Parts: sequence; C-alpha cells; structure tokens
Amino acid sequence: MRPEEFHLEALKAHITRKFGRSLRTPTDFSHLAQDIFNHTNRTIGTTTLKRVFGYVYADYGTSFSTLSHLASYIGYNDWDSFCNEIDKKGDAYATSGFNSETIIVSSSLPLRTTLMLEWAGRKRCRIKKIKEPDVFKIEEAENIKLLCGDIGKIENLMLGYPLIIRDCKRGGHAIGTYTGAIKEGIRSITPICNSN
Repeated sequence: MRPEEFHLEALKAHITRKFGRSLRTPTDFSHLAQDIFNHTNRTIGTTTLKRVFGYVYADYGTSFSTLSHLASYIGYNDWDSFCNEIDKKGDAYATSGFNSETIIVSSSLPLRTTLMLEWAGRKRCRIKKIKEPDVFKIEEAENIKLLCGDIGKIENLMLGYPLIIRDCKRGGHAIGTYTGAIKEGIRSITPICNSN
C-alpha cells in the first residue's frame, strides 16, 4: 500500500469511527454529510463522500481541499496535519491485527447494567442500559459534552478505543452522534451495579 493510500484508509477509518456506523447505503452517506455539516459548518456532497469511500467509482483522486475538510471533521486542522500525525504515531484504526482486550457487546448486557467509563483529562461518564438491545442513559457526566439524562445507542465498548454513542437525544430532541476519547481511547470500564 502506497503512503497516500495508507493515509486515505486511515482517514476513512477515523471518519467511520466518529460517525458511529458503517457506510453501506446512500442514506448512510446522506447522514454522514449532515453530521459533517453539523460538526464543521461546511458542506460536502454525498457523491463526493461516495467517491472517497469507494461506493462509486472515480477515475481521479480526491482534492486536498476535500481531504482537509474531512480531516477537520475528525479534529485536525487540515489533511497535512492528519498525515503528519499518522506518520508520527502510526494508526491502529487503519490496520488489521489482534487485540487482547475484551469487547463489551451491549446487546449481551442485562437491562439496568451500570458502567463507569473513564478516559484522559479526568473525563468520565456513568451509563445505564435502559432498553434492549443497546440504549443507554447518561447518569453522570464529568468534563464532557454529554449531560445527565442524555440517551443514546452504544453498540459496543472496548478499552483503548473511542466511545461512540449514536442517535443521542437530549430532552427528547435529536443531538447527533457523540464521540469521546477519540485520540487515547477509553482507559477504564468499571461495572457499578445491576440496580433495580
């Protein structure tokens, strides 16, 4: 794989992880375009996204401007800063391999399971499963943008990986996908109790 291909694959992996779900249908790309606009206040076309992700064929490369726009969606200044970071640190999200950590699959947890999640910067939240198969309520939030009472879907949790909560709602209103611990991943997952 050429360096530029590696960078593009890394970018796509980070975007998918932030978005919180895979891109399989035209509707998925429309939702991604909206999420990018919500986070960056800049528009990117669904056809462009489909070309970047290989959903439709393109016989030409992606422009620096488009790549920079996508890099800003995942928290970088531009395409160059993203590539420099990947070159410096490597990228676990874009490569295959094995992980010794256990994945917690939300659908396997009983209702009312409560977990405390913590990551860098003294950030943490306590979540409680309130509906099958994967709906959780935020019961406590510290130093993060989530608030107590927010509700969203968590498919799985894994140490060292970001926290992704899809379809978040606050007071009954949709607020999008939350992504926390993007760079360092979740540091600890502690069961609190199975309360009644």
